[in-house]
Amino acid sequence: MTTRKLKALSITNSISFKKNPLANKLRNAPVPERIVFNTNKRKGYYDEGVASRLPEAYFKHNRPFGTTPPLHWIDPGRDYVKDPVTRERIPTERFPIPVEYPEESQYGLWGGEGVIKGLKIARKNKRFSPWVAHEWKPHVLQRTLYSEILDQKFELEVTVRVLDLIDDAYGFDFYILKTPREELNSLAGMILKRQMLLRLTQPEEIYPDNPERKAKILKRYRDHILPYEEAEWVGLTPGEAVQKQRTIEAEANPDVPLKDIYTRELVTRLTEEKEGVYVVDGEDTESKPTILSRIFSRKSKYSDDGTPV
Repeated sequence: MTTRKLKALSITNSISFKKNPLANKLRNAPVPERIVFNTNKRKGYYDEGVASRLPEAYFKHNRPFGTTPPLHWIDPGRDYVKDPVTRERIPTERFPIPVEYPEESQYGLWGGEGVIKGLKIARKNKRFSPWVAHEWKPHVLQRTLYSEILDQKFELEVTVRVLDLIDDAYGFDFYILKTPREELNSLAGMILKRQMLLRLTQPEEIYPDNPERKAKILKRYRDHILPYEEAEWVGLTPGEAVQKQRTIEAEANPDVPLKDIYTRELVTRLTEEKEGVYVVDGEDTESKPTILSRIFSRKSKYSDDGTPV
């Protein structure tokens, strides 16, 4: 690099840091080891607040910090292998192929498959063909699956691998119940598992008009029957679990702090002053209806059969 280029770089660097004092402070600031923007997975999230008081049943069946196992990669177990002919040491790849899971995979059953991004040759059989970006996506099908526990059909987007796994598990219900959350990697799959487990805890709701069918279902899935207190925590997202725990604690401790009482009174008083409602001689006047109440409480001028009221 010539002295002219070095002098130009030093001038631009000095100008940029002089114009931006924040950049100069960040330049000397210590670099953090890792920055995590997802609060549900940051270190210590389940060690403080309401999340630290979640029951063991939630972590037993959900395992929020679990990762989806790789599908198209097997760890060779060693860093180097010998070529059988030349006896040369060849390094092995001990890291899986990165896979991205789009939002659509949470509303179907993809079986752990996702989108793989990489490069491929633009034109085949061309000597000087450039490399271009490419995405390899799983083959997704629209299929109707039947659950004999819930006695209901579901139309879901599934991959060919999921159809094979359902056959290997001897049924759709067995596949959902036996597969852990990391391998399902689907919000719809965890919701189905929750509904199946809750239905198994309530035998009176399973085929109430067919006792023989009920006995057959209970016998077939007897290994997956859980207590209701444990089954109700399966399939909940971190936000739903925290909200459920807050509701349980509020019902167990009905005492409301004075801070919340005074806050509600202040909000009510300010709302009444804004809408023109005042207390006269200890009696409340009729409150002025808001716009939302006038819209949603408005009755229709016609009945269900179309005749005027």
